[in-house]
Amino acid sequence: MAEYIKLSFIVKCMSSDNSIVCTVSNHGVLFRHMLSPIGANAIFCCNYLDMFLSHIGRINKQFVWRVYQQRVLISERDKVNVIKELLNVKFTFSTASVLDMADTVFSIETSCTE
Repeated sequence: MAEYIKLSFIVKCMSSDNSIVCTVSNHGVLFRHMLSPIGANAIFCCNYLDMFLSHIGRINKQFVWRVYQQRVLISERDKVNVIKELLNVKFTFSTASVLDMADTVFSIETSCTE
């Protein structure tokens, strides 16, 4: 999802009403490519999503979600959901009466290294 946030920012900059922001971001993405942080992020995102740089403006949250659904195996999706729930417990967004903090941290570390 971090790729989507980076890409969303890049697309907003490329279509900005501010001519300086628009010019610099378009130059960074379309001409300087890997020599600029903007271009490197854009190219990384396009490579990750398997699309052409010229279609960068078409990327949105629904597109990224569809790519994720197609690429991630069901077993991996289940594992990601477990990690997400454990992180919610760790940062006290939710509770799990059967786990103390040490168990929660251990479970997250174990899930991430399997």
